[in-house]
Amino acid sequence: MNENIKPRFEVHKLDGKAVKKVAKPKMDKAGKLLGGFDYEDLEVDAGWMVYFPNGSSIRVWTEEEMLRQGFLSEPDLVNMETGDVVGKSANQSLKSRSEQKERVTKSSQVHHVT
Repeated sequence: MNENIKPRFEVHKLDGKAVKKVAKPKMDKAGKLLGGFDYEDLEVDAGWMVYFPNGSSIRVWTEEEMLRQGFLSEPDLVNMETGDVVGKSANQSLKSRSEQKERVTKSSQVHHVT
């Protein structure tokens, strides 16, 4: 039987800084909400990319969020056919799978433009 075993996730720390758009509620000088938002670009630590076996990925901006989500711990290995946890850690790269899926999606969009 050919088992399809992959890590639940893979984490890569991004180098440097990145610009993050932050929304703040509009308020008058007295602190009363006016409705809507003001947007501000902040330069922050670039954060982490978390890659998943299905080819998707997310960016996580803070270490606190990485801890909360459990992404700083060693990932379980999962049998992709059954969903069963079968162990810890692997030397497989989910990042390359995610990047491959993104390339296919972008090129697929080109073929469907009318």
